[in-house]
Amino acid sequence: MLRGHDAYYGIAGNLRSLLKVHRAAERYWRKMLSSRSWHGAVRWEKFRHVKSRFPLLTPKLQLPYSKLQAIAQL
Repeated sequence: MLRGHDAYYGIAGNLRSLLKVHRAAERYWRKMLSSRSWHGAVRWEKFRHVKSRFPLLTPKLQLPYSKLQAIAQL
Protein backbone atom coordinates (compact mmCIF):
# COMPACT_ATOMS: atom_id res chain seq x y z
CA MET A 1 0.00 0.00 0.00
CA LEU A 2 2.84 2.38 0.75
CA ARG A 3 4.42 1.68 -2.63
CA GLY A 4 1.20 2.68 -4.41
CA HIS A 5 0.76 5.74 -2.20
CA ASP A 6 4.32 6.84 -2.91
CA ALA A 7 3.90 6.25 -6.64
CA TYR A 8 0.74 8.36 -6.77
CA TYR A 9 1.78 11.22 -4.47
CA GLY A 10 5.53 11.06 -5.13
CA ILE A 11 5.88 14.31 -7.03
CA ALA A 12 8.29 17.13 -6.35
CA GLY A 13 7.32 19.05 -3.23
CA ASN A 14 5.60 16.16 -1.45
CA LEU A 15 8.62 14.46 0.11
CA ARG A 16 7.92 15.82 3.61
CA SER A 17 4.36 14.50 3.45
CA LEU A 18 5.55 11.12 2.19
CA LEU A 19 7.93 10.89 5.14
CA LYS A 20 5.09 11.72 7.54
CA VAL A 21 2.96 8.92 6.08
CA HIS A 22 5.93 6.53 6.33
CA ARG A 23 6.45 7.45 9.99
CA ALA A 24 2.72 7.08 10.74
CA ALA A 25 2.76 3.63 9.12
CA GLU A 26 5.69 2.61 11.35
CA ARG A 27 3.91 3.83 14.48
CA TYR A 28 0.72 1.99 13.48
CA TRP A 29 2.71 -1.19 12.76
CA ARG A 30 4.27 -1.04 16.24
CA LYS A 31 0.86 -0.37 17.81
CA MET A 32 -0.63 -3.42 16.10
CA LEU A 33 2.30 -5.58 17.18
CA SER A 34 1.80 -4.35 20.73
CA SER A 35 -1.89 -5.17 20.69
CA ARG A 36 -1.13 -8.75 19.64
CA SER A 37 1.39 -9.33 22.44
CA TRP A 38 0.46 -10.93 25.75
CA HIS A 39 3.58 -9.47 27.33
CA GLY A 40 2.58 -5.83 26.97
CA ALA A 41 3.78 -3.23 24.54
CA VAL A 42 6.53 -3.95 22.07
CA ARG A 43 9.40 -1.68 23.01
CA TRP A 44 11.12 0.46 20.38
CA GLU A 45 14.35 -1.56 20.63
CA LYS A 46 12.49 -4.77 19.84
CA PHE A 47 10.55 -3.03 17.07
CA ARG A 48 13.80 -1.77 15.50
CA HIS A 49 14.98 -5.39 15.39
CA VAL A 50 11.75 -6.46 13.67
CA LYS A 51 12.04 -3.50 11.30
CA SER A 52 15.61 -4.45 10.39
CA ARG A 53 14.42 -7.93 9.39
CA PHE A 54 11.30 -6.69 7.56
CA PRO A 55 12.05 -3.15 6.36
CA LEU A 56 9.47 -0.80 4.93
CA LEU A 57 10.29 0.82 1.62
CA THR A 58 11.67 4.29 2.03
CA PRO A 59 9.65 6.91 0.15
CA LYS A 60 11.16 8.40 -2.97
CA LEU A 61 9.99 10.89 -5.53
CA GLN A 62 8.62 9.36 -8.71
CA LEU A 63 8.57 12.73 -10.45
CA PRO A 64 11.54 14.86 -9.29
CA TYR A 65 11.90 18.58 -9.94
CA SER A 66 13.91 18.13 -13.15
CA LYS A 67 11.20 16.03 -14.82
CA LEU A 68 8.47 18.28 -13.45
CA GLN A 69 10.14 21.34 -15.00
CA ALA A 70 10.41 19.54 -18.35
CA ILE A 71 6.68 18.79 -18.29
CA ALA A 72 5.77 22.32 -17.20
CA GLN A 73 7.66 23.86 -20.13
CA LEU A 74 5.57 22.00 -22.69
